[in-house]
Amino acid sequence: MLRNLIFALAAPFLMLSLAAEELTLEQAKAEHAAADKLLNVSYAKAKSTLPEHLFAELQEDQRSWLSYRDYRSLQAAGFDGGAEEGKEKSTVEYWTTLASITEERVRIIEGWMKHDSFAHEWEGIWSDGEGGHLAIFENAEGQFAFTFDVVRGPTYHVGGIGGNARWNGSSARFSVTSEGEDVETWLTFLKRGIRIEVIGENTSPYHGARAYFDGHYVRVAELTAEDRKAILENEELNP
Repeated sequence: MLRNLIFALAAPFLMLSLAAEELTLEQAKAEHAAADKLLNVSYAKAKSTLPEHLFAELQEDQRSWLSYRDYRSLQAAGFDGGAEEGKEKSTVEYWTTLASITEERVRIIEGWMKHDSFAHEWEGIWSDGEGGHLAIFENAEGQFAFTFDVVRGPTYHVGGIGGNARWNGSSARFSVTSEGEDVETWLTFLKRGIRIEVIGENTSPYHGARAYFDGHYVRVAELTAEDRKAILENEELNP
């Protein structure tokens, strides 16, 4: 099912502590070094191939990502690795988190470079690089079906939601009322250039306390025919 695919994409953020247990410190450092090398190659390629205005956007986004990468890796070292402040880099967890986040960043930069090669306006798999993965299928005129899964922060709080959204031009809206709730949940999707900005309202029934759907997402892959079939069969679309 597509849910399994989306979870597989988000799984590195959920399985960091398990992976760390299987590596030595030197192996974890080597894993990060390999990912960082790929990142440098991808970033250099983006600089040489993207239009100047898009690469300027990517540069700004890259600076924000670097701050997130470092902060999140320090969190993992403390939460998963039990590191004292100032000793985070002595833990396997610090380096495996750096590696996992960097590997996902490579996918996102590749998404920037192939932004104009996708077959549909909205359709595909989108990632925010921070544990959020969104799959969209344009299943009818002015409408798309989607599934959305997130894994957030050092406590790995998760969330998931899916449904059918109406879109018009560069914006789309989804609403649902969870059982036992009086207030609707809203998701607004704003397509800004090559990214989608997601804004959520009253989304807490669908995720853990520290999880969220909000963010800026870049398309990283097309959907396959099997993915499209699975998203329509998702139980959240057919309650």
